[in-house]
Amino acid sequence: MYKALMAGVALALATLPGAVLAQEGAKFDCVVTSVPQATRASIGRAMAGDGDEAARDALFKQLAVVTDDCVARQGIAEEDKAAYFDYSLARISREWLVGDISKLNLSTTVVDKALDFGPRGANPDLTGEMSEDQIMAIVQAYIESGVDIEKVDSAVWEKVGAYAAATSIYWNKRKLLPF
Repeated sequence: MYKALMAGVALALATLPGAVLAQEGAKFDCVVTSVPQATRASIGRAMAGDGDEAARDALFKQLAVVTDDCVARQGIAEEDKAAYFDYSLARISREWLVGDISKLNLSTTVVDKALDFGPRGANPDLTGEMSEDQIMAIVQAYIESGVDIEKVDSAVWEKVGAYAAATSIYWNKRKLLPF
């Protein structure tokens, strides 16, 4: 009896981290997986500068409804709602920009390395303007990766800048979330 009880406790403890991680993943993923692909693409394009302010506001209102639903379903605290919305918006934008920029034969990992984005990175706050040093770090990183920057259209550079801003918000809001 004792061995069976201990085996059951050991099994429960062994599966606990995976279950906790799955729950945390569901919280992080809820908004993204609840927004239709076409709407995610529209959000990505809007954050890259397409459309007008009214269209962006309409998209943000749609996203707010989905965020509110996820906050309720996932048991996210009301005080975390704003950071959760910003994280989700940035994540959707970032994921769309990764795909769009890659279609233009550029890698966003160059930006990640140049600005030290990532789970253990410095993750600079780019919610305002990027500094000249940050812009030059990105440009230099692309040069070092073999990109002829003279052949890159200014619209592409705007998407790279939007990616940097979205990635900054993504990582900085994510670390504010308590899950």
